[in-house]
Amino acid sequence: MKRNGNKGFSLIELIVVVAIMAVLIGVLAPQYIKYVEKSRVSVDEDTADTLFSVGCLIASDEDYVYDVNIGDQIIFTQNGISLNPASNSTLSAAMDEFADGWKSKKVKSKAYAAQKYVVEFQGGTSGSTFQVTGSWQPNP
Repeated sequence: MKRNGNKGFSLIELIVVVAIMAVLIGVLAPQYIKYVEKSRVSVDEDTADTLFSVGCLIASDEDYVYDVNIGDQIIFTQNGISLNPASNSTLSAAMDEFADGWKSKKVKSKAYAAQKYVVEFQGGTSGSTFQVTGSWQPNP
């Protein structure tokens, strides 16, 4: 039995397949982008929550609380996580202990791109119980 020598797809069939794929991509791409941004927002909120928890751990840990001062801050921005004052070795050591990989964390979402998350040690006196606050603030 002889077979016809035409194997493969015709040009019309290939064009139809490409057109169907273009329509699918056009419909699904915006949804995909929305889900990616939603996950970035979630990551930023989780990182901010972790930083607040780290602040609470520092305020309750006797190894660190005596060297933390009122007004010391942990700041989370697009540039990464920084400490205020930058020379505070106590906060740096505590961050190394409690916040794994904190130096590589950055704000990734568009929703929080123009903001910073600030964890601040307030109230009490140095070496006593602190009130820890955390909030998103405009980033000038």
